[in-house]
Amino acid sequence: MKYMAIVECVSSGRLYVDDIISHGYRPLVINVKDAEADLIRYRGIIRKGLGDKVDYIDETEDFDEFIDKLKAYDIEAVFPGSEHGVRLADRIVKALGLRGNDADTTYLRSNKQGMYEALGKAGLRRIEGRAVTCEDDIVSFWKENDLDSCVLKYAESAGTVGFKICSSIDDALEHYKRMIVSINGLGTDNNDVLIQEFIGGTEFIVDSLSCDGRHMITDIWSYTKVRADDGTLAYDYIKLVKDMEPGHSDMVQYVYKVLDAVDMKWGLCHTEIKIDKKGPVLIETNARPIGLAMTSAYLDEILGYHLTDMAVDIYLDPKRFDRLMHRIYNPPKYAMMKTMIVPEDIEGSFGPTFVFSNMIRSTRELLYFGKEGVGMYPRTVDLETVPLVIKMANSDYGELMRDYEVLRTVESRYFHLFYTLGEDLEGSELKTDIDAIVRLLDRNRKYLIVKDNESFVSQYGIAKPTDGNDIFDGVIYAVCGRMSAEQRYKSMFRAMHNLRSGGIFIVVPESYRDIRSESVVVDFLMNIAGVKIILPTYDSNGIVYGVKE
Repeated sequence: MKYMAIVECVSSGRLYVDDIISHGYRPLVINVKDAEADLIRYRGIIRKGLGDKVDYIDETEDFDEFIDKLKAYDIEAVFPGSEHGVRLADRIVKALGLRGNDADTTYLRSNKQGMYEALGKAGLRRIEGRAVTCEDDIVSFWKENDLDSCVLKYAESAGTVGFKICSSIDDALEHYKRMIVSINGLGTDNNDVLIQEFIGGTEFIVDSLSCDGRHMITDIWSYTKVRADDGTLAYDYIKLVKDMEPGHSDMVQYVYKVLDAVDMKWGLCHTEIKIDKKGPVLIETNARPIGLAMTSAYLDEILGYHLTDMAVDIYLDPKRFDRLMHRIYNPPKYAMMKTMIVPEDIEGSFGPTFVFSNMIRSTRELLYFGKEGVGMYPRTVDLETVPLVIKMANSDYGELMRDYEVLRTVESRYFHLFYTLGEDLEGSELKTDIDAIVRLLDRNRKYLIVKDNESFVSQYGIAKPTDGNDIFDGVIYAVCGRMSAEQRYKSMFRAMHNLRSGGIFIVVPESYRDIRSESVVVDFLMNIAGVKIILPTYDSNGIVYGVKE
């Protein structure tokens, strides 16, 4: 049996498994030695999902002995599955004589200082920076470049861990002291630090596939961050670039030159770029698939293909590269990944978030990094502190952005609606006169009345049971018993779906009075369900009205 190996099969590297199998090979997962606790835990989750699809082997202290063990497998190809696997993958490729990237130039593709040096040799624009070995390095760099702000980051990391925009020398010195005693984004204490000039502008992710030193772009994303007062940056959303805009062609040409400069020869590469008034400039690049645990279903929907399948395909048949390289880049859908921003340290359960997110029409997948039940969550300052990513897709750009705005409004103004402390709603006694509401309505119409333990239809002054499959001219929602917030949200949302277009939705005040922010929750649920809020009248007495659009 022939094998293809994946070094650190985590995040989107997991996609290689099914693609390798579909090409008639057996996947071999290689785990690097000296892994940190979070990576080991993540491996366990992935391994449980993979079952007996793959074989496993761990890197040993003696590299020659490890290679001898690998030779027992008939390995055709080696792919890095994440940042953690790039260096070892290059070493294995060299030792086994396979096609791949040169282990002697791995430094250029995995270390930010190496990238900086590579761009300098190639004559490409680069962010001016310097390796920091002491506090004096920060002071001298600041003064020599006449800065009013700078960026501090680890030379090797992931998920923007340690990254901070510093607005003064004192701020930079204080952050540096924290960095040198902390763990970087790769889970190691290799705390080489870089200081760089701060570059404004729009940030992009450009993913590519290389074949014997030639490159093609597979997908492009732009991303927006929210900057906090303390200089930390939290991702707001990452949006697929479906349509090329002015400046994008220049950026792509720049990326090709960067890939040449860092000696990228084979496989997938993830490159981060910023565009300001001077044009594109490299933030960093890494020879591995895009992160955020992509799935083939999501990528196939929004791109029409997924990257790891193309990487395996091209590796086995390099002649196909020319045809793919000259295809027209035209993703079939608009897509966005909304990252949840936790505004402060909290304790709670994000059960309501799942409800809100899954109600959004554009939602396709939820990537959850949190815990079951109630847990502690820190304020979001980087990708490592994002508890949830909502992956969305839509053929209509306006609908996609409208769905994003709903989530962002809840997140920025009513974040407490996204989580609970695990307690149930206390419930309240129904006091609103439902019969009085029905008498005010057109008796010829068919109305659904939803209560805690019963639902029935009212028409022509007659009440009768319902099988729940009908579409109604109106719904009166009067559920107010003890239950979880998530159950109340789901119940209310389901009731809205029983409305015809133009139908009226009525919510009695007892159904929302025990929920934080009260009627605001109803407003958001109606907005998501396409029910237009009706302006309340003086005598509405807390009853909320809406009309199905």
